[in-house]
Amino acid sequence: MSGPCPKCHAEAEILFRTRDHNRRVSAQPFDYHRCSACQLIFLSPVPEDLAPYYPEEYYLAPLSREELLERAAPERYKLDIVRSHVNSGRLLEVGPAYGNFAGLAQEAGFDVVTIEMDSRCCRFLEEKLGVRAIQSMDVGSAAASLEPLDAAVFWHVVEHLRDPWSALEAVAGKVRPGGILVIATPNPLSLQFRVLGRKWPHIDAPRHLYLIPPDLLSDFLRQTGFRTVSVTTKDPGGVGWDAFGWQTYLGNAFPSPRMKVFTLLAGRLLWKILSPFESREGSGTAYTLVARKGGPA
Repeated sequence: MSGPCPKCHAEAEILFRTRDHNRRVSAQPFDYHRCSACQLIFLSPVPEDLAPYYPEEYYLAPLSREELLERAAPERYKLDIVRSHVNSGRLLEVGPAYGNFAGLAQEAGFDVVTIEMDSRCCRFLEEKLGVRAIQSMDVGSAAASLEPLDAAVFWHVVEHLRDPWSALEAVAGKVRPGGILVIATPNPLSLQFRVLGRKWPHIDAPRHLYLIPPDLLSDFLRQTGFRTVSVTTKDPGGVGWDAFGWQTYLGNAFPSPRMKVFTLLAGRLLWKILSPFESREGSGTAYTLVARKGGPA
């Protein structure tokens, strides 16, 4: 069955059918299509209610600000990415969960505001971190109330949004000239996807609605007044997602709790063996794109 691409409206054929291999919330099959023109991969139809696919344990709740900041330490590379382009000012994070990065950015002196759909996360952000949290599933509408931004970040969020294009456009419109957008998302050009296909853990059906090729995202941002200054699959986050992918794939294949240690060790070994290939720029499991508003095309 074919249908129109939600981005460019060209014809899109079914690429594969898969299930919720990662969390096994249900056994329902899900169809992913690939656009013949822009190469966007997308889930269709999207379940009317996605909430059941985000169980309570999807977010690991910290007990305190101190615990959150300690847990956030491995994510300091994200702060380094932002600060290599913008050192201070107002920063928006879309989809912060309990605020690992938001807390780090606030500690570094940024004036942080967030847009988050989960009420528990919003309470923690405001009560424990003192970070403004707008609770909304509609990023575009929530962004309308924001003051001008110096930076906006989407750390593995755009793939979850029903309409990432309107969300990105709305947030982009709030970024000052010279400000930046940082977007990290799974890479549909990755070695893992080519090898694992419909069982690739980063499909994460049905929570990931889109797999966006880097060039498509870069072209879209250019139309909103941004120029891409870097795209990489080799940042620490991308490398971490490489290891996660192999380990989770084996964990999904052998779900018995008795096999957990084996799958973790075997997955790490597989990652080590394949890392010379995955470490080639563009072949990694996830990419991080940084775009600046204004400047030469």
